[in-house]
Amino acid sequence: MMESRLKEQLKASALILDMGVAIPVRPFKYLTRKRKPMHVVMRTPGLGGLMRIANLYLSMGVAYAEIKDYDCEQNMRLMQQHGVTISRIVAYALVRGRLTGRCLNRLVAWWLRWRVHPLFLQESMFQLLTMLNPQSFQTIINSVELINPMKPSLSPSESGS
Repeated sequence: MMESRLKEQLKASALILDMGVAIPVRPFKYLTRKRKPMHVVMRTPGLGGLMRIANLYLSMGVAYAEIKDYDCEQNMRLMQQHGVTISRIVAYALVRGRLTGRCLNRLVAWWLRWRVHPLFLQESMFQLLTMLNPQSFQTIINSVELINPMKPSLSPSESGS
């Protein structure tokens, strides 16, 4: 119980601070020369990007609670049926601009499909959906209300003696 509450608070604080989630990317190899491992950072998109992500996610027809409990075979089936949509959802989180998001989304999604492991791609989409869940905010807001220093204390009123 306490551990899940702590996880929700960490996710909410990461969302508030917009630290982002790092996605490992396979590096390019030029003439068998080894490169350092790369990663791209997925940050919280703006409202326009969220609307695009919501549109794509709802077109998949898969519930958030179902995805959490998938086993390996079901994950592969999900990637088979909705791999392009999942990569486009992650691409909208990577390219967050109004025009660049619209123009570069399909190109970045294609690049992600070829350079990111499918399970990392699916997990990054799942992390994005988890970060956008409003339950984390409600937990943080409730805990802040409890320890709000600006709230007047409820000490007994002074009575004359």
